[in-house]
Amino acid sequence: MTAKVRIKAGPVEFEYEGETELGVADIKDLFTHIETLFKVPVLAEGGEPHGQDGAASHSDADNGSSPSAKGAAKLHVNSVAKALDAKTGPDLAIAAAATLQIIEGKDVFSRNELLDTMRKATKYYNKNMSGNLTKILNGLIGEELNQIAEGSYSLSAAKIKALEATLA
Repeated sequence: MTAKVRIKAGPVEFEYEGETELGVADIKDLFTHIETLFKVPVLAEGGEPHGQDGAASHSDADNGSSPSAKGAAKLHVNSVAKALDAKTGPDLAIAAAATLQIIEGKDVFSRNELLDTMRKATKYYNKNMSGNLTKILNGLIGEELNQIAEGSYSLSAAKIKALEATLA
């Protein structure tokens, strides 16, 4: 069986046709790699790498974090949880994910990173959340979290947009 994939995202275009079957995990992995291309300043900006605008944008970058994180770069996970009115384990997991992805600029985070960040929210975290983390994650996958691979997650695009508006 022949597989065909064509992806175009901004200036990046990928096309594949071959006998290899592609699974959902393979396609998610491919998207992850394509997303990393948007961190290359010339691709993310869509402009010239040596132009005045490109140079200014590059020098304004805050140690690898996303441009949307500039205004919220100094927020602690407790502050994020407070802004999101976190009352439950899933609420705190989203606050921790927002801290990792929006504030710290990570594209993907592990289950352990998420739990460690949740634990740093000393005003909101309780020990039961650790034991319930699998249930919490399973409830969030799909609508709010993407499972990139076993134990690797990212916020959904819609959730990032909503969180950025709330944290702005």
